[in-house]
Amino acid sequence: MTVTLIDPQGLPRSSVYHQVAVATGDRQVFVAGQVAWDADGVTVGVGDLAAQVEQSYINVATALAGVGAGLDDIVRLTVYVVDWTPDKMPTFLDGVARAAARLGSTPMSPATLIGVAALHTPEHLVEVEATAVVGDPATGAVDSRPEFFATPGYGETQLDRMHYHQAVRIGNRVETSGQGGWDDDWQFPDSLEDEIVRAFDNVERTLATAGATWRDVVHVNSYHLPEADGFIGETHNRVMVEQFRKRMGDRAPIWTETGVPALGAPGMRVEIRVTAIVEAARPR
Repeated sequence: MTVTLIDPQGLPRSSVYHQVAVATGDRQVFVAGQVAWDADGVTVGVGDLAAQVEQSYINVATALAGVGAGLDDIVRLTVYVVDWTPDKMPTFLDGVARAAARLGSTPMSPATLIGVAALHTPEHLVEVEATAVVGDPATGAVDSRPEFFATPGYGETQLDRMHYHQAVRIGNRVETSGQGGWDDDWQFPDSLEDEIVRAFDNVERTLATAGATWRDVVHVNSYHLPEADGFIGETHNRVMVEQFRKRMGDRAPIWTETGVPALGAPGMRVEIRVTAIVEAARPR
């Protein structure tokens, strides 16, 4: 067992998840956001939140099984639900219970549920994203001391103004803060297409500070102000895909795309955060 789930004293206990996961394995697994589609890409349970929750959890388990991992290896779940309100919790939990009955168990790892304005396809009501850690004796251990980086320009401004860095590197893993389409003066282009491209530029600038590139990226979360009710929009989708192809070539990351009602700055319409795995850990 490479993952230990804990509820520390002083925190509330839940019947569906734990508060902390401690992982000791070497192999990291990132599962793209899973929605309620079957193997042919047909949506299961149109209009039925419980059915979609059930299928999304089943798809997470299927994705993990494909790389030799299981539900017990999950260290973090993020669940996105369209138009979430607290009264939907019983229906959500019914879907979890139905998945548990089919799988024999469900993930109990730390979890975050986020209400969103829209997902990639209008008929999808829920999306579930997972991170897992699996033991791999053939893999050597890497230095786990974190190093933090401020992107020159706007990153230095934010470090001084808001006390956060734009990237952290732990061994061969690099995580970025969400990157928007701002310039160093925190101005945004008028064009949505230009804003998305500049956000990709800023991800690239930030990765470079930690010794990584777009071709090291394995996981992308993108957050978008929808162009229309219930749909993130053609411009968002088209330009994101164009930039993936341009910057990553044949390497295709896992990707979770989420519509949100607001982002961190006025006029901001897109935010992108990534996880990168660099092939060889940098000497210290």
